[in-house]
Amino acid sequence: MSKRISASDAKNNFGGLLEDVAALGRVDIVKHGRLVAVVLSPRAFNSAPSVGAAVEQQGSPWGKKHMIPPERARAARMRKMPSSFDEE
Repeated sequence: MSKRISASDAKNNFGGLLEDVAALGRVDIVKHGRLVAVVLSPRAFNSAPSVGAAVEQQGSPWGKKHMIPPERARAARMRKMPSSFDEE
């Protein structure tokens, strides 16, 4: 069983979020009606199939909903692109 909460509720009530995760195993965080994060308990995380296998089943190297690779999306949001992503 899982629960859906808004991103602002997750931010404002982080302790409650952790209690829900411990009790339920999974909490989905939604922002503007779109799923943006999933918080899993260690028990749920260890029993879940690997992320790589789930992505491969979707047929796309970076997932179903993304139109461009994540590294390019990140670079597009930066004002000055670093020479490498390890640079701060």
